[in-house]
Amino acid sequence: MKHLYIVTLLFVTFSYFGCTSSDTITPVLNAGQLDELDKGIEQITRDFDLMGLAVVYIQDFQIAYEGYSGYAVYENQTPLSRNSVVRIASPSKTLTAIALMQLHEQGLVDIDDDVSTYLGWELRNPNWPESPITLRMLLGHTASIADGAVYSAFSRTMISEQLPIRMLFTGTDSDNTWSEYNHSIFSEHEPGSYFSYSNAAWGLIANVIEIVSGDRFDVYTRENIFEPLGIEASFNITDVHPDRVAALYRHQNDTWAPQVDYFLENGPQERAYEGYEPGKNGLIYGPQGSLRISTRGLMSLADVLLNSGTTQGLKIGSVTGTTDPFSQERTSVQLLREETFAEMSKENWSYDGGNGDTWDDFWLSFGLGLHRLTGEPGRDVIFSGKQMIGHPGIAYGLLSDIYVDPATGSGVIYISTGSKTDFEYGDISSFYEVEEAVFKLIESIRE
Repeated sequence: MKHLYIVTLLFVTFSYFGCTSSDTITPVLNAGQLDELDKGIEQITRDFDLMGLAVVYIQDFQIAYEGYSGYAVYENQTPLSRNSVVRIASPSKTLTAIALMQLHEQGLVDIDDDVSTYLGWELRNPNWPESPITLRMLLGHTASIADGAVYSAFSRTMISEQLPIRMLFTGTDSDNTWSEYNHSIFSEHEPGSYFSYSNAAWGLIANVIEIVSGDRFDVYTRENIFEPLGIEASFNITDVHPDRVAALYRHQNDTWAPQVDYFLENGPQERAYEGYEPGKNGLIYGPQGSLRISTRGLMSLADVLLNSGTTQGLKIGSVTGTTDPFSQERTSVQLLREETFAEMSKENWSYDGGNGDTWDDFWLSFGLGLHRLTGEPGRDVIFSGKQMIGHPGIAYGLLSDIYVDPATGSGVIYISTGSKTDFEYGDISSFYEVEEAVFKLIESIRE
């Protein structure tokens, strides 16, 4: 494995944080530190039997290190690179939240309204029939939605049976009923009172985006987030060139088994069925976890998170040339106004000892679509003393993180695309051992 030494060259000219193209940038790490990181990333890949590993370290509002190891597609030995497009799992939620907050700042939705106002049907927790559920609750995982077996059953059949999302939460669409519905999709807690991480809730958020904008969720996010940023990313896998897609793997029966996004034999399939109308089922394009994005694209997202909703000098070039639809360069792109981003990133919920399921002290503070790391030793911490915002992901063998500290301009992007062994919790934080190993390696360089 070799890290991109062009990080200190390419990023001087077109791809760094907090500077314009005419600025001179001074590398924050020396050649010895970069080499140490290279060797460390290779060792971690071996120690944890990883399929592929991508690591980006941000310091002083610039890319300090970018390293890759292993494969994007094992079967043809395609190496994992900055342009490998990965199903990133739950960091998808942050992009979905940005999309909704765009509509909020335009005055098209109010995140404190009863979401039923936008859905066109009444959403209620049967345990609390008089308590409205708001978009703020959905964005902050306090809406009393429990996922569970009902969500799984709906996800398996929603396309083949063309189910509207209303079926998942009410069991009916007025004309028909869904036989697998039951009230366990909701928890016993009153809406707004208890943090419980939910995937199903994000289908409702995407549904509102579709209803209010009039566009399918994948189209809205492509036109209002990814194309303006100039990055190859999409909630619709058919938007991405199959040759750049990284498969996700688990090790089963002594062999690597691709779980999703393996396209050597068959190309990606469109998920929306013929006749699908925006607002019928916001889960179709996976707002909760199905974003495909490259490490390069995540750098642009990190720029947005570091700079209150606006990129500050990060120019995005084409992956394959000027004919690529994502080839435009941008010097500054505003996705959200500063005050809107402040609303999204501030603390919406914090753990008080009994008001949430923390997953072993991992979720201790949350904004709107953004996890807030308190930096408490032994708990939700990446770098000592750093309070960070971002989101983790885990699905189909993948493990991912994007977290930044806007106060100091530091951050980390982590992606691993499969492991031979199960993930185990680390000893010094609420993250997994393999994540801890990367964070400790970077911390040793920072010191």
